[in-house]
Amino acid sequence: MRCAIYTRKSTEEGLEQAFNSLQAQREAAEAYIASQQTRGWVLVPEQYNDGGFSGSHLERPALQRLLGDLDAGGIDCVLVYKVDRLSRSLLDFARLMERFERTGVSFVSVTQEFNTTTSMGRLTLNILLSFAQFEREIISERTRDKLSAARCKGKWIGGWPVLGYDVDPKGGRLLVNAKEAAQVRQIYRIAAEASTLEAALQEITARSYQTKAWNSRAGKPHLARPFSRMTLRLLLSNVLYKGSVCHKGTLYAGEHERIVDQELWEKVYAQLELRSAGQRGKAHGRQPAPLAGLLYCAECGSAMPPTFTTRDGRRYKYYSCQAARRKEMKPCSQNPVGARDLETSLLRNLEPSLGTGLTWEAVRKSIVRVAYEGISQRASLAFNDGTRMEYTVPAVNRPGWRADAASDGGRVPRVSRLMALAIKFERLVREGGVRNYRDLAAAGQISRARMSQIMRLSDLAPEIQEQLLFLPKTMAGPDRFTEKSLRQIARSIDWEWQEKQFLALGEQTL
Repeated sequence: MRCAIYTRKSTEEGLEQAFNSLQAQREAAEAYIASQQTRGWVLVPEQYNDGGFSGSHLERPALQRLLGDLDAGGIDCVLVYKVDRLSRSLLDFARLMERFERTGVSFVSVTQEFNTTTSMGRLTLNILLSFAQFEREIISERTRDKLSAARCKGKWIGGWPVLGYDVDPKGGRLLVNAKEAAQVRQIYRIAAEASTLEAALQEITARSYQTKAWNSRAGKPHLARPFSRMTLRLLLSNVLYKGSVCHKGTLYAGEHERIVDQELWEKVYAQLELRSAGQRGKAHGRQPAPLAGLLYCAECGSAMPPTFTTRDGRRYKYYSCQAARRKEMKPCSQNPVGARDLETSLLRNLEPSLGTGLTWEAVRKSIVRVAYEGISQRASLAFNDGTRMEYTVPAVNRPGWRADAASDGGRVPRVSRLMALAIKFERLVREGGVRNYRDLAAAGQISRARMSQIMRLSDLAPEIQEQLLFLPKTMAGPDRFTEKSLRQIARSIDWEWQEKQFLALGEQTL
């Protein structure tokens, strides 16, 4: 039997103590393995140690590697020093146990005796996990209370370094950077004399002033950049520069040295508040967008808010995927859709069911979600009563419009693309392309709940996954398989049952 040791140590303890404890955990596990040699137990060479990672979640690199090796069939048993080393969340622990059972992997705690095959053993395990979760929550509460008390005393408790200060290498306080402090004072003088924030920004840009450059503890460099309206506003309203700290809306005297005089700071801040108050009552010329808040990208699940572009004095409105609009990284390839094309076709297709003479107010009361896919030009509508409708946005014939060459050959089913996406996500996390699924969801600008829905497809049986990847293209109408029905099948850990349900689902949709 191939056994893997998983260890984890909290960051609250000192480095030397944590190192010694990790050694003790591994020695105890190795001694347990040695005592089981008669049963053919062998320790795998791979190290699974998540030192410094919290047990409140499963997004830990070594744990993810361990789970990947479990799925690959390289491990038969997982050993831990105590059960709370694996997880301190009852829900996450139950999910891990289900995954262990699905892959036929045993779980052993070398210092705790319990047998999960009996009701008393399962009760003992749940009690141990309940106390582990309680301990983690108590530690979190004490840490928050300690940070709040330090903040009220005016101490620096961490965060991004600000221009004009350097963080003491010993920690706990801010030190004045003379060169940057002189630049901050000059910025405040410019802002005090400028008539508007935009005028101040132009003067600061002309002097080539930039934000602070610093390196994180991990060595990641954060380069200095020119000021924008937002970064300049944040600098001018930062109470650190007048020698104070803010905690939950209350100002306290800080331990650090002030950079800007109290009178100058108050003058600049009063001007900012006055300008902001003057802008609050002004209309921003918002354009009507009937599908605002209803339209989402069918490829990545991000919202498609309205936007516009101006050419030759004429305004053209369209809806664009938020993820695809990011300049640094484009995790979604969805192209914008013309507002006129989508809105007109939607009203035309709703008239048979909702009646003629439709108003957008009536449409918004009947529809809860609209999903658009640019490749196939398919729009999917979800109604309040739970029904759905799909249709193809008709091709338009006007200058500058380019037809999609793939539209005549059918479209790849949505579940096929989502299945490929789930496999790609899992490979990225396993190979270290991204640290965890949380970072992956943030990069794709989708919620963690949506990420969990997509990754649920990876729990399907391998035969089902292979069939989903190579489904024939859909020529017209809705897809044969839906993501919702497949997620229901993936909830079971019995692959044989999954294959039977998938076969029955395929027969129903023929």
